[in-house]
Amino acid sequence: MRLDQCEWLDGPGLPAELGDLPGMAAPGEQMDARVIFRNDGVPAGWASLWWRETPILDGRRVGAIGGFGALDGEAAQGLLDVCCWRLREEGCSQVVGPMNGNTWRSYRHVVESNGRGGFLLEPRNPPEYPEWWRAAGFSEIGGYSSSAIPLSGQSTVPDALASKLAANGVVIRDLDMANYENELGVIHDVTLAGFSGNFLYTPLPRDAFLAAYQKVRDKVDPRFVRIAEKDGKAVAYVFAIADLEATARGERPALIIKTLTVDPAAKCAGLGSLLVDEVQRRGFEAGFREALHVLQYDDNQVLRITRRHGGERFRRYSLFSKTP
Repeated sequence: MRLDQCEWLDGPGLPAELGDLPGMAAPGEQMDARVIFRNDGVPAGWASLWWRETPILDGRRVGAIGGFGALDGEAAQGLLDVCCWRLREEGCSQVVGPMNGNTWRSYRHVVESNGRGGFLLEPRNPPEYPEWWRAAGFSEIGGYSSSAIPLSGQSTVPDALASKLAANGVVIRDLDMANYENELGVIHDVTLAGFSGNFLYTPLPRDAFLAAYQKVRDKVDPRFVRIAEKDGKAVAYVFAIADLEATARGERPALIIKTLTVDPAAKCAGLGSLLVDEVQRRGFEAGFREALHVLQYDDNQVLRITRRHGGERFRRYSLFSKTP
């Protein structure tokens, strides 16, 4: 272990010389420590660490390594060894990464790709990073994927499903942009209920949730945000947005199905499939010819919906773990 090559930084701020290092976690991400690994005084690896307010795994709070970057495999090995040492010293019995503290922030490495261009809000990393983590003793603890689906404008769910849900008190409506902040509060409540059983779940405070979605307000098209209510209470929603990165590259954009969640307490079987079907048909009517179902955990209901729609995987991602 090469502790003498490490510089530990107090507080979230960064010296000017380090502000442009790729992958560096933003100051607002509330890291518990930062470390710079140096070769001959030059930054060769960098990371941020979290151990105080991280997810629970197998009944224990984990340590997280995020904001990771390295110039070569040797620097990555030294950096990751030191990070694991520090997290063990802080009482962590398991380390996960790359993850900027929790799954609401940047996490996962791309591990497989067909070469398709990146999409809005997708994690990015040099292709060698996953192998450097494996070489440091990390193994995959969670797998994820993104898939592309051609749009035809045809319904993919039976009419009987919509009728059954309507008879059960379900009404589906657009996002009300005139009351955007209130609508975000409604969506936040559904998100907490729907995500509570997710892998490495931590609740996101309402203020943080609202701040994140306020940033994209001018990019939100209410036609592609559908909210389902049962007996007047929101129980599910789908949030889709145009792939603005494809537009910037001069390509025809796909419609990104960014988030789909259903409150399991609502007991509305098939509602997620219906929401996806509706928003994809609306996307086709608006000129989109492809939908992207993105960043889906390998074992959840949303991925099964993607498969039923004939999704073709174009990217795979991994989250890694190690006993420090």
